[in-house]
Amino acid sequence: MRSYNNSSVSSNPTTGIRLTLATIISLTALLLMTGAVAANGKDGSRTSGITNSDANTSCSITFSDVTAADFYYEPVRYLYCMGAVAGYTDGTFRPGSNTTRGQLSKIVVVAKEWPLVAPQSPSFPDVQPGNSFYSYVETALAHGILGGYSDGTFRPNSNITRGQLAKVVVLAEQWGLHNPATPSFSDVSSGSPFYPYIETAVSHSVISGYSDNTFRPGYSATRGQITKIVYYAVTGQVPPPPPTSTPPPPPTNTPTVSQVTQLEQQTVDIINERRAALGLGLLTVNTSLGSAARRHSSDIGPQGLCQHNGTDGSSPWDRAAQAGYTGFAMGEVVGCNYPSPSSVVDAWWASSGHHAILVDPAANDIGCGWWLTSDGYGWQTCVTGSSVR
Repeated sequence: MRSYNNSSVSSNPTTGIRLTLATIISLTALLLMTGAVAANGKDGSRTSGITNSDANTSCSITFSDVTAADFYYEPVRYLYCMGAVAGYTDGTFRPGSNTTRGQLSKIVVVAKEWPLVAPQSPSFPDVQPGNSFYSYVETALAHGILGGYSDGTFRPNSNITRGQLAKVVVLAEQWGLHNPATPSFSDVSSGSPFYPYIETAVSHSVISGYSDNTFRPGYSATRGQITKIVYYAVTGQVPPPPPTSTPPPPPTNTPTVSQVTQLEQQTVDIINERRAALGLGLLTVNTSLGSAARRHSSDIGPQGLCQHNGTDGSSPWDRAAQAGYTGFAMGEVVGCNYPSPSSVVDAWWASSGHHAILVDPAANDIGCGWWLTSDGYGWQTCVTGSSVR
C-alpha cells in the first residue's frame, strides 16, 4: 500500500496573491504496498494436498459460460482444479465479473502454493480470523504483494484494477522491473506508479493493452482476465497470440457526464453546509475553477497519481488561469480513491491543511472536478478562489 506524502503550495510574495496551503490527501491511497510483514502464524489447511500436478491431470470444468474456445478456458480450468477459483451455484463462472482484493489474495496465494499464514492477531480490523479470506490476506501481506490503506483497513471487497493486478503479479513472481524510455501505452506514462509493473508484465507477455494503444489501468480487472494473467505468470507458459477481433469497449458502467456533474455539485453542497454551520459565507460554483479541477482529476486519476502538479507540469494556478479564472486562485485540495462526496469531504475536514483551505473566510468561489473508475471510486479536486463581487 502506497501512502501519499503531503505537499504544500506557498504564497507568492511578488504578486500579493494569497495562495493558501494545499496538501494532498493521504488517508486513502492506492491498494498496493510492497512492504512485507513477518508471519507468526501456522499453516492453514484449506488448500492442503492440492498441487500443480493435481491441476494438470484429470480435472475438468463444466461452467456453462466458459467454453474451450475462450482465451481463459485453460487458465480457469487450471486454477479451478487447484482450488484457487470457484464458480457460482447456477453453474456459471462469470468471467466478465470483477474480482475483489480478498479474492485476488486467494487466487495468487493458492496459485503460488505459499504456506498459509494465520496469526492470532489480525493485521487489519476489517479482515478478522473468521473471514474466509483471512489466511490468504495475511499470506499475501507477508509476501509483500498486497497491503492495506493508511487508515489501517484492507477493504477486501474493493475491486482490483488492471494496474494493480499487474503490480501484484510482478511482485509475486519477483521479476526485475522493466523501465523502458518510451511507454508502451498512451495512458500509462513513465510517471505513473504502475508504469514499471505494467511494462514488466507486458515484457513477460502475461498482459497486453487494447487496439487503441491504451492499457486502461484504472478499469476493474475481470475474472477471465485475472485467471489468464495469473496462470501464464505462475506456469511460465507463453500465451497464444491475441485474437484479431476488436477488443471489448470500456465497461458499460463507466460514469456518464451527468453522473460526474452530480457528484461535483454534491461535493460543493457538503462543503457549503459545513461552512454555514461555522457561520461562514457560502462558496459560489465557478465554471472556470470547475474546469480546472476536472482537468486535474481526469489527468492524475487514470495514472493512479495523487499530487498537485499535472502530468504536463502545470500547477493549480496555471490550470485556473488557463481555464479563464480572473480572480485569485487560493487553494486546491485533492482526494484519491474515495467512493462518495461525503467520504472525501470527511477526509478533508479531518486534515488541518485541507480544512484551512475549505473554511478560509476570504474565499468566495469554488470549483470541484471528479474522475471515476469503473467501480465507482473517484479522484476529486476542488479549487477555491476569491473574486471581486
